[in-house]
Amino acid sequence: MLLLIEVADISLAYYRSTKLHLYAEAGIPEYWVVDSAAEVVEVHRTPGPEGYRDVSWVAGAATLTLLAFPDVALTTTEIFA
Repeated sequence: MLLLIEVADISLAYYRSTKLHLYAEAGIPEYWVVDSAAEVVEVHRTPGPEGYRDVSWVAGAATLTLLAFPDVALTTTEIFA
């Protein structure tokens, strides 16, 4: 698996804790948590035994690219439309 995306509403805390650690331990290279209420995408990359080492939050009008497919881009406008 190259990318895992979760769309959160009331389950945000579960995705940020339990699932985040499970996916990092499993070596999923990229994990996005889409916070639909705040319109923010949390991008987690570089998994390790303690979690993800690279974390960024993307909000506003921005473009996200996938590590596995750098030519593929999604805008936050497309995600939250």
